[in-house]
Amino acid sequence: MNRLLVVFLTLLVSSVFAHTNEHANLGERASSIKASGKVFHGSISIIRKMHPEFLRHKRDKTLRQGVRTDEHSLKGCVSCHANKNKTNNQYHSVDKKDQFCSNCHQQVGVSLDCFSCHRTTPKKGSL
Repeated sequence: MNRLLVVFLTLLVSSVFAHTNEHANLGERASSIKASGKVFHGSISIIRKMHPEFLRHKRDKTLRQGVRTDEHSLKGCVSCHANKNKTNNQYHSVDKKDQFCSNCHQQVGVSLDCFSCHRTTPKKGSL
């Protein structure tokens, strides 16, 4: 019985990271970078699996040690993965339905609480 439980839990946990290689709503700037053939992230699979740890590490260094860099910053993620509304030229919030962050978090069943404190759209002039 214990073996069956271990197998079930292993399958359950591994399915959380079973993404396809394409994302439905990558974001305008990220789509542009991808279309140009440039590689922004060294390994997409590492970003997908490790972004919570990257953000926690960044948070700890920023809040507790005062280190502020652009690497793995949430502001950088939002700036690249936000989409504009075609009718009013305003950015959609990345945590709203059918946007970059919410799509993935909804697919894996993980709450998206970063934006209770952080901006969901790029700051004017940051692009």
